[in-house]
Amino acid sequence: MRHYLRLEMDRAFHSRYMAIALLVGCGLSLWHFYDYIWPLRTCILQGSYPLSSFDRWIGGENYSLQAKIFFLFLPILCSLPHGASWFFDGASGFGNQAIVRWSQRDYVRAKYLVTFLSGAAVAVLPLLFDFLVTNLAVPAVCPQAGYGLSPINATKLWGDCYFSHPFLYLLAYLLMDGIFYGLFTTLSLAGTIFLKNRYLVQLLPFLAYMLLYCVGATTGYLSMCPPGFLRPSQLFIAKLPWVAGEAALLLAGGILFIWRSERKEMGLL
Repeated sequence: MRHYLRLEMDRAFHSRYMAIALLVGCGLSLWHFYDYIWPLRTCILQGSYPLSSFDRWIGGENYSLQAKIFFLFLPILCSLPHGASWFFDGASGFGNQAIVRWSQRDYVRAKYLVTFLSGAAVAVLPLLFDFLVTNLAVPAVCPQAGYGLSPINATKLWGDCYFSHPFLYLLAYLLMDGIFYGLFTTLSLAGTIFLKNRYLVQLLPFLAYMLLYCVGATTGYLSMCPPGFLRPSQLFIAKLPWVAGEAALLLAGGILFIWRSERKEMGLL
């Protein structure tokens, strides 16, 4: 399986589509910094407890246009580098050649793992970049609950941790975002079972993402809306039952892809 992992990692992380996805994500971050963060640079000179980067970076606030755009369209960016690679491999014959050289089981599992990792990287790396850039203008002081400046409170997921150990909260949320956006990206693999159109395959993670959002907003179960609870600022409160349930549902799509693809002669053919 090492041969497949090395090959797929190189294809995913050294492709122009990965570069485009990261450039778009970091570009939104720089736009956010210029438009929303840079005007706050003098806050540390006011003589009062300064604003905190933890509630001003793109993942820590609910007000800026850049944050809305980033978290709304992030699944499209995540699927761009490697989401449709199974489709292309099946159509071009590359997958059949790889299976002949090694084994179908290893190829399928390596494909799933690298697709997951590529989606997670596209989600997490721009967020890390934005937090670091934000700290150039706003200090990373511990947020204070009594000030009422933070979107997080004690009723939200890991709310106590946010005010006592904000870096731990940040790392935990980035890990959760990486897992979720990676799992959403793997839906493009599951989509090749039913879909024969490359554009639908590429957009399937975004369509599933928006379907959950629309169902949650329509029924009033806002905690099931991924664009809300996957924001570290928790636009909608993240509740563990919904988080675990949606993660299990996304994982089931990956299991279906692996189970079926290991038993068929190369996905789309």
